Amino acid sequence: MNMAKRLSARWRQVLGRHGPVICVASFMGLWALLGPGVAATLLLPAWVIAAQLIFVGSFEAARLRRRAWLGQYLDSASPWHRWLRGGLLMALWHQGLAILLALLLLVKLRLLPPVYWPVLLLSLVTLVLVQQLLRRQLQRHVIDEYVAALVRRLLVWPAGTLLALLLVLTALWLPQPYLVGLGWEEAVIRHTSTTAGGGLLGAFERFGQALELTQYWAMQNALERHGLGQGLAVFGWFLLLLSQSAFAWAVVRLTVGADALRDTLGHLRNAERKDAP
Repeated sequence: MNMAKRLSARWRQVLGRHGPVICVASFMGLWALLGPGVAATLLLPAWVIAAQLIFVGSFEAARLRRRAWLGQYLDSASPWHRWLRGGLLMALWHQGLAILLALLLLVKLRLLPPVYWPVLLLSLVTLVLVQQLLRRQLQRHVIDEYVAALVRRLLVWPAGTLLALLLVLTALWLPQPYLVGLGWEEAVIRHTSTTAGGGLLGAFERFGQALELTQYWAMQNALERHGLGQGLAVFGWFLLLLSQSAFAWAVVRLTVGADALRDTLGHLRNAERKDAP
């Protein structure tokens, strides 16, 4: 009985500390495994959940940057301090960005070959380790109420860059369809999968497949197109780096947003306990 209690307490501790990462990994894995029909039905709720998690982390970082800038340059009594601290326009901008990143994330997860999943899991484990290291280093120097938000703020760029680099290297290592000598339309029609579902999600998946084929078609055919070779190669590399970097950014933002939401809900519960008679 005592052993069961200790294991239960240990498991609750792990969930409390790493719950956001576990939830994000579970969400991404379940979404990727859903059948086409079920995924098409659940597209809207999954899109809303992912977009709002990305928004929470992105908006928190933006408010933190703005607060630091205002505290450095403006007097707190100035009306500009209130007007510039970030409101509706900032929220709308980050909400729109979150919607686009969430859509890219959901479509990309449906198209990922299985070899990418160890890379994603490794990046999430690395993110957790770096987060813990940053928290220990900053606790001695940063005001307590800002430690978690600052750690998340500093975590995004190194974690996103590392994941993007791993994704690009994996994409280059994987065998790709041979597209040399084919016209772009022929390449897309011949190699676009017919297993994508119907409806809006199916259309997004086919667009994602066409985008991936375009980048490889451009790089493979660069030498075959006289006068356009260099431009085609640059275009292909640009699409590859852009797509993988945006996906990496979305994954990291989703994870950071889940952590920020956990902290926000914890602060609200603590405030309710203090206000309770």
